[in-house]
Amino acid sequence: MKLREKFSNLEYAGTDWRRLLFRGIVMLIAGTLLVFSTLFKPDVIIMQIRDFSWLPVCGVVIFIVGCLECFDAAITMDLRSFFLNLQNGVLDVVVSGLIIFSIGDDPIRLSLLIAAFLIIKGIFRLTLTYATQLPNSVSTSVGAVISIFLGLLIWLEWPSQATWFLALCLSVEIGLRGWAGMMFAYWVKAHKNQESVNS
Repeated sequence: MKLREKFSNLEYAGTDWRRLLFRGIVMLIAGTLLVFSTLFKPDVIIMQIRDFSWLPVCGVVIFIVGCLECFDAAITMDLRSFFLNLQNGVLDVVVSGLIIFSIGDDPIRLSLLIAAFLIIKGIFRLTLTYATQLPNSVSTSVGAVISIFLGLLIWLEWPSQATWFLALCLSVEIGLRGWAGMMFAYWVKAHKNQESVNS
């Protein structure tokens, strides 16, 4: 556990609401930009590969977020937070890695993977919203339900099985996770303020 000892003075960073808010804002902006890019330029060629739309970029964004969650797990001292961050981070890294390394293969093979990813992340966010009683829980819950709904649409192959639709769904997920991250940051801020008042 040398890494934990090395970063033990950064323990506050795992719950620093400003850092969480910044990460949420960046994800919301990235997701929004990817949604508009997918809608207005769905046939883009990335890495000299056709037929993948914006999937590689979505995969890279999710990979970076997963690495940050794994880092959060490595520096946390709380066992519950460790497993929570590690599970989320590993799921993000594995799914995004499969998306990135499947470039050049049949893009339709990714549809069930992306559908399962969206459904799992949506259910997780919905459960976390009600378990922690986040502020603006309605908006975060609606975002989670949208992710589940998009996952089901991909699974049902409706309205399309094209890669631009897969990229659009992942882009929406990135933006919704950014919004949920912002709401979580405000929750952490409220708890910190309440703890300082009670002390």
